[in-house]
Amino acid sequence: MKKLLLLCACLLALASPLRALADPPDIVVVRIKDGVGGSITAIITRGEGKSETVTFDAGGSEKGLATASEGYYKLFHSLYQSGYTLQSTFSSGGGFFTTLLFTKAHP
Repeated sequence: MKKLLLLCACLLALASPLRALADPPDIVVVRIKDGVGGSITAIITRGEGKSETVTFDAGGSEKGLATASEGYYKLFHSLYQSGYTLQSTFSSGGGFFTTLLFTKAHP
């Protein structure tokens, strides 16, 4: 009976994932300020002291909206091409600020 309990305990230990040994995922935080009719500013942060700013036209006309859409496309496409996936979003500041969290798991 003791051998059976020991065998079950060993199988249970082998079946549980080893989360403590896995590296944490890479994280990218994108903070977007949408200036209605003006410009859109995105701050892309890959770590402390590793931020870059991207600005593009927000546009109020159909052509301006297309330009804004293309700006978002370039930004998100580059993150997806780098292996990041969108993990979470939240908004604050009356809807003018949006924060996006992208993660990339280690192979």
